[in-house]
Amino acid sequence: MTTREFYNKIAALQNIDAELVEFAASAIEKMDTQNEARRAKSLEKAAEKQAEKAPIRAALLAVVTDEPKTASMLIEEAELDIKPASVPSLMRPLVEAGEVLKVDVKITGKGTQRGYVKA
Repeated sequence: MTTREFYNKIAALQNIDAELVEFAASAIEKMDTQNEARRAKSLEKAAEKQAEKAPIRAALLAVVTDEPKTASMLIEEAELDIKPASVPSLMRPLVEAGEVLKVDVKITGKGTQRGYVKA
């Protein structure tokens, strides 16, 4: 039985027999297996990404002081080669953990920007 036949039988609601039920059960089992494998691979990739980001986070945390600093200032002081737009996502776990606080910093000629200080 093909998937098309399965859907046709369900749509017409005819001949609901053991073969149909067996096919549906095996299809659901296959989907569950595939989804579990996808989840495991996704968690593995996420763990790898976090491991790659850990040294960058540590370098950023090392240059955070009691004086508010913007993303550009942190990158410059830590001598990192990352874009300022990536700093908020890198700092988010530190902010959530309470190690760092977000503050607004007024920069002359640029206006108000997000800054980070030690908690």
